[in-house]
Amino acid sequence: MWNLSKEAKERFAKNTLLLIHESDEEWEITAREAQEEGEDLFSRLKEELEDVKDGLINLIPSRFLPYLENGTLNQPSLPKDVREDYLQWVRSEEKEFEQILDAAYEQTKQTIPFLPTAVQEVFAESLHDSTIERMDREEDMLHLYINTESGFSSKSLIHFIFKGILSEESDEPIQVGQWFIYDELKKTIDGFAFRVLFECPESQWTITMKELVARYFYHPKEYTRLKDEEKLEDTSLTDYMKTLNSEHRYWFITPQVQCAIQSLEENIVLENGTIEFGKDEMVVTVAGEKYSYRLSEYNPIRFIYTDVLEDPYEHLNVPVPKEDIELAAFSADLELQVRAWNTMYHNPEELSDIINRVLLKIKMTDENEMMLCLYAQHFYQEGILEQAVIEKYRFFLEAD
Repeated sequence: MWNLSKEAKERFAKNTLLLIHESDEEWEITAREAQEEGEDLFSRLKEELEDVKDGLINLIPSRFLPYLENGTLNQPSLPKDVREDYLQWVRSEEKEFEQILDAAYEQTKQTIPFLPTAVQEVFAESLHDSTIERMDREEDMLHLYINTESGFSSKSLIHFIFKGILSEESDEPIQVGQWFIYDELKKTIDGFAFRVLFECPESQWTITMKELVARYFYHPKEYTRLKDEEKLEDTSLTDYMKTLNSEHRYWFITPQVQCAIQSLEENIVLENGTIEFGKDEMVVTVAGEKYSYRLSEYNPIRFIYTDVLEDPYEHLNVPVPKEDIELAAFSADLELQVRAWNTMYHNPEELSDIINRVLLKIKMTDENEMMLCLYAQHFYQEGILEQAVIEKYRFFLEAD
């Protein structure tokens, strides 16, 4: 039995189509802001309701239909008891979908121990917001390459191999570029089954197979650093190759080919293929097949992967000596400042006196407000904050 379904996802999506304020105070603020901006609030609300009306009419309980029909369901004139009833229904629908996701997670969790270690490691992290980069089929086998760069996995590229496919169902053929939204894995008598709900286009895909194996790769740490600093496109391939660790293994993986790299000393030398660079073209030849990539569209740096996970910011976790922490926390040297806060974060009890002094002294600004909120909440949960600090950050702590 599956927990996830396209129908449940669509119901949840429709359920959240119409957003209405939960209190009179929120309505008053909205009305005041609209007046200040010269906006016709009631006309906007009417348009918003009209846009979602068809999606709601067969979904909401019949007791709300009169308010949907007369256009007051999202207006401040909606009776308070009806508003609270509607919001309660929305919350119950959201809770029901959360329970579906929890059940899917539990089924996946129970299935994982039956799979190879590499697959277990893949499913230890979320596939949400990953995209299909490549698909290769051969007889009863499917190779599925997943790019996780936009997602939540520490792995950069995942290569699933579905062996001994028994069945495959999809309301729309899966395709390169589709986004993973939700997924569920389960054990079957003959092997395993995997279900994914995709976006762009929206579809439900279910595949059953005898075996599921996986490989995964990482971008080198320099790639992450350059990307975060928005310098990736300005870095030459030659300069980039000089930063790579000669003791690691590397692969050149494009949307069409995967080749182990033999050498990165001067040029990229592939073990089972060749790479030639022209003025604005890169040609990769493997097994007699040529694949051309325009350099204006494809940066070869993006195709270099390793099987070693590297932390590009590992140096920021080097502890600051206790006697230097307070000064470092206010330093103009951003890296030293980050190291100081990381040191305090990981040693709250030992450094409680310093932490309280720093939190009392530091001036809150628009730039550091979010950071201070997170740290204050963390140290509050650790139970080391003094009363004066609790009073200063009470708003954040109550919100937590």
